Amino acid sequence: MRANSMLGRRRTNAEGQKKVTGSLKYTFDIKFPGMLVGKALYPDYPRARIARLDTSAAENIAGVEAVVTHQDIPGEKFFGFVIRDQPVLVINEVHFIGDMIVGVAAVSEEIAEQALLAIEVEYEPLPGIFDVMEARRPDAALARSDIETNIIHAGNFHHGESVEGFKDAEVVVEDSYTTACMDHLFLETECSIAIWDSDVLTVYASGQYPHRDRQQLAEVLDLPINKVRVIYSHVGGGFGGKDEIHTQFVTALLSRKAKKPVKMVRTREESMLTHVKRQGFSIRYKTGATRDGQLVAIQADITGDAGPYSNMSVPVVGFSAEMASGCYQIPNARVDYFTVATNNLAGGAFRGFGGPEVAFAQEQNMDRVAEQIGMDPIDFRIKNSMGKGTTMPTGAHIYYEIGCQETMIKAAEIADWFNREEWLQRQPAPHLRRGLGVASIWAGMGIGRNLLDNSAVSLEIASDGTVILQSSTTEMGQGALSIQALLAAQMLGAKERDVRVILADTDVVPDAGVTSASRTTYMVGNAVIRAAAPIRQSLVETTAEMLEVHPDEIDMLDGEVFAVDSKRDRLTLAEVALSAWENNRQLVASGFYKMWHPDEPINPFNYPVSHSIFAYATQIVQILVDTEIGKTKVEKVWAAHDVGKAINPLGIEGQIDGGIVQGVGSTLFEELRQDEGRLANRSLEGYFLPTVLDYPEIEYAIVEVPEPTGPFGAKGMGEPTLTPTAPAIANAIYDAIGIRIKSIPITPEKVLKALRAEKQ
Repeated sequence: MRANSMLGRRRTNAEGQKKVTGSLKYTFDIKFPGMLVGKALYPDYPRARIARLDTSAAENIAGVEAVVTHQDIPGEKFFGFVIRDQPVLVINEVHFIGDMIVGVAAVSEEIAEQALLAIEVEYEPLPGIFDVMEARRPDAALARSDIETNIIHAGNFHHGESVEGFKDAEVVVEDSYTTACMDHLFLETECSIAIWDSDVLTVYASGQYPHRDRQQLAEVLDLPINKVRVIYSHVGGGFGGKDEIHTQFVTALLSRKAKKPVKMVRTREESMLTHVKRQGFSIRYKTGATRDGQLVAIQADITGDAGPYSNMSVPVVGFSAEMASGCYQIPNARVDYFTVATNNLAGGAFRGFGGPEVAFAQEQNMDRVAEQIGMDPIDFRIKNSMGKGTTMPTGAHIYYEIGCQETMIKAAEIADWFNREEWLQRQPAPHLRRGLGVASIWAGMGIGRNLLDNSAVSLEIASDGTVILQSSTTEMGQGALSIQALLAAQMLGAKERDVRVILADTDVVPDAGVTSASRTTYMVGNAVIRAAAPIRQSLVETTAEMLEVHPDEIDMLDGEVFAVDSKRDRLTLAEVALSAWENNRQLVASGFYKMWHPDEPINPFNYPVSHSIFAYATQIVQILVDTEIGKTKVEKVWAAHDVGKAINPLGIEGQIDGGIVQGVGSTLFEELRQDEGRLANRSLEGYFLPTVLDYPEIEYAIVEVPEPTGPFGAKGMGEPTLTPTAPAIANAIYDAIGIRIKSIPITPEKVLKALRAEKQ
């Protein structure tokens, strides 16, 4: 790429106008003639044996055209990304309140609801297990009768000698921290439509990985993969909650039996009961340092509540363990991690993927150590920050320059941190206390080592200079389609508006991989560049012939192709594309990219699925605590994020805004309150969220330290925007009132309780 570039310009997302005007089409908006309404029956108990199930009365209701149970499943009866342990439809025992027992399809929602009421189920309630630490005990009651232990997965890794390391520590801080179960609360609830054409199944869905949906549907319906087609429209939010399949199995089974299209849309209550959640964590964290501020050792014991099934909980807890050392040089570490089954709501992927949970513990300990040794919290972080040449406790090595320390320096600079006592009004009123807090984090991008993590796209430039890009990336509001279009336009010299990105359709588009793990810009962006390279070469060669110059002199930008040193020799991209087409030059290509990992790592990997590419961030938060009512308000956030290369600064700021506001919600408001597996707040009336009144002022510092393996140096940053917010708020609350709150959400009740306990 020459100096001429479309990258770095502020631009809105291509689909933004349609979204705000309500004209963008989602799966819910799709209709077919004769389409039926699908509904599912959920259990009355979080754990019970089904003694009798009778659907005959429902089947005899006029307007009910299909009823399905597990007996109607022709193929695999269980599914799961890591372990196939979740039943498509309950076989004989329910394990949580969101299990699906029966599916019905009727001509109207009212008749479908009537059918659900007519189904007779006799339950034999069974004792459940709801405390994750109790469930971890070897003698605990089991969450399912088909398992011998509630520990779905356990692992550990060591780096150096943690026991000896703590002997060298002059300051040691050890404490326990907990985080709550939370809902993604995407605006668009789960929705799918199934329609059969002879023996070919087509499913329209709201999801995050169409090709994996296709594979799972083929297994459950006992079909070859080429008989299953999955199509995604735009998706109204996901955040990981639609990473796993949801209603698609049941709609497909109902449609096959009814021989008609079936649409299933979960109500908000059903959505809150059923889909995977941000699972609750219990973390014991120990940090050791010398008096001069050098970290010497950490120990972490991490337990994640999976609910009854594995889903994504195993990699989520594993990622949390990987991130447990923070973005610091740690010579000695031991990390133990456990994914544990309970009869609570099902756990799984949520933005941050376990990183925010462990950061809440790790970054509070960093502040506590800094306080004990009398060192400024940011100076302490800077002194210990990782950089080129650092080997992490997982065994991963930093091969290139990174922006970790620079995010700390930039955040301190834009917040005027080191002069804070001069400008921060700490007590604006007798009952108000103001504080500042900081947190720094890292986050791995992609799926990890020893796992399939690749992306494929196809690209075509037409004879009129317009471009067609085919990618199965899910557009969930993060601007992924705009980034891909921009990268294709940059490579081919097209105007961004002349690039059309085809939405996910497994019959048409290549497998770009899952839309998660902050991988899209990096992975799919690299695939786009690889696909564009031979087409660009065709355009360059054609232009060189037309202008009679050397190919090295050619560049292209904004719909024009030209000789760099000539102001007069300029052609339109359409002219060049037409000539290339007439001369049989390649104008269609595919691109494939596999996640970069070192072929010959410097150190053996202690954690087998460790990442190799990382994002870094530092956030400083200003809060105000009302000590009379316990309420905490986040007033301002200074956010410094290392993005490698800013492809679209406005999109980056939008991601930071969304991550921070979501972080404010998860820290101060959000919690799915469960009482022995039953959900107490199963609607928006009882699930508290930040509103526009809780939106803080945000100041950005975009740090650009190019990632050598990334597209034009760029890397992902969607998830790291959320991760530092909770620990920064917790540190700020301590700065304001001198009390540490070690569980989130940090509600007014918890703050008042802590304040009263402090007075006693």
